Parts: sequence; C-alpha cells; structure tokens
Amino acid sequence: MYYQEGWTQAEIAKKMQISRPMISKILQAAREKGIVRIYLDDETAHSTELARKIETRFQLQDVIVAPSNDVVDPKQAVAEAAAGYLLTQLRPQLKIGLTWGTTLAAVINEIPFQNYPDMQVCPLVGGVSSEHLYYDTNHLTFRLAERLQADCHYFYAPALAESQILADTLRSSQMLQRAMKAAKSVDLALIGLGNPLANSTWQTLGYWQDPSDFADKGIVGDVAASLFDKNGQTVNNEISQRMLGLKVEELTEIPQVVVVASGKNKADSLWPLLVAQRCTTIVIDEALAEEIVKKAGR
Repeated sequence: MYYQEGWTQAEIAKKMQISRPMISKILQAAREKGIVRIYLDDETAHSTELARKIETRFQLQDVIVAPSNDVVDPKQAVAEAAAGYLLTQLRPQLKIGLTWGTTLAAVINEIPFQNYPDMQVCPLVGGVSSEHLYYDTNHLTFRLAERLQADCHYFYAPALAESQILADTLRSSQMLQRAMKAAKSVDLALIGLGNPLANSTWQTLGYWQDPSDFADKGIVGDVAASLFDKNGQTVNNEISQRMLGLKVEELTEIPQVVVVASGKNKADSLWPLLVAQRCTTIVIDEALAEEIVKKAGR
C-alpha cells in the first residue's frame, strides 16, 4: 500500500488500526530484512492495477498480486508475497490458524525466524498420514510456530475419517472439541485453496481416486474441511461429512482470512469465496488475478 499504491503512513495506520509510528517501524524493518525491494517495472504496475480492481470489486482488506515472469515459479512467487504480508500482520498475542498443502508449506519456508512467545499457532483441519508429513497441518503448524518462537497446538484427528461413524465419534470427543474451539478462536487464518477437479492435494494424498463426479455434484473447490459449491457453501456429500475441521462457512467468523493460491485453474474455486465474502485478503499470482478480473467483467 505504501510503496505501490501511494498511501500515507497515517492512512495505512487507520486501515490497519495501529499507530503511525508502528507503521514506520514495520516499513523500516521490511526494508532492512529485504522483504521490501524497491524497483519499477511494467509487471509490477500491471499487478498493482489487478490488485486494485479486485480489492475494489470485492471490498477486501488487502489484495496482493505476485508479478509473473519466466524465472520464478508462480507458487514460489505467491509464497514469498504471502510470507512478506504475514510478517506485517504479526503482533503479540496473535492467534494464527493454518490449513495445509504445498502452497502453505512454501509460505512457511519464506518466514524468517522471529520472537513472539505469547503468540499461538493452531491447525484448522485434521492431520494426514505420516508418509505425507510435508503437507500435514500439524507439521506445518509446528514449523510456523518454530519460526515465530510461538506456542503450538495440534489437531489430534484425521483430516478425513475412515467412516461416518468414526467422524461422529471423534466430533463428540473432548479432544476434538478442544481443537475446534481453538480453531474457531484464531485472529488470522492462513488458508490454502484446492480445486478437486484439477490437481488437488486431497487427490495427491489418495483420499479420492476419481474426482470426475464432483462436477456433477456442483463441487468447485475445497478449503479447510469443506468441499464447496459455486455459492461458497459446503456440499453436504459423504466425503464432506467425514472431513474434520472448520467448514468454509465458519471462516466468516474469523477476523482475518488470508487465502493463498496460484494458477488460473483456481479461478472457479476462488470466485465463490470472494462472492460469499469468505475471506478478507488474498495473495495470488498474476495469471489467477487476470482470470478473476475477467470473470468480474462478465
């Protein structure tokens, strides 16, 4: 906002609801740590304009569009941008919630070590098997808490229960109820977005073999513990009923929901979250931003 959109520090302070001197300190720290690099090019101008259009259309708190180029992988560019944004949001006693996936893993890789011992990090969805530890929400929670020197909580239940009976049993347990209470109380949720009709992490992990029937059921995306439709509502099918964690509808109760995604194939998945106001901030790549702007203009 300060460097690309020309906001004053006072305007940013009012929007972020913190003092102007704190904004000055954050900007200085960002320059010193290399989070902010000042340069001018056409790619940056185009990305900034895309971000402005999306932010205005959907009344979001922030939109960050990572410029596309032939050198940096879009997912990596988005991860770096999301890490930089997250650093500007850190404050004492903040409660951060995470989902899972390769994009969030890449974001955490870019977070430099900090010192927030009174901050808390917790999962928003259940865990996965040990052979897929890189994607696992508990593992990602531990890694982020380690980077921030924060307190860490775990979600001792699977992301997808083997049966409806097991899912119901776990939901009635005090252990899962405590995990859900922690998830619902976060101040900031960092969310990965999946498209089950394309290359979804759920499919990569073997939770379903053939997603072709999802389109017939109106499923366009997955986030946290929901398969959702074009209206941003959970599709109450057999798989969704076995998914353990926050549902997409519950994201609206969280003050800050930051969705991180890349690739234009995510446009149909991101669109319902924007229209239904399930998120407050998005960090996306230029290709995805262009698709969203096209859809908004139709």
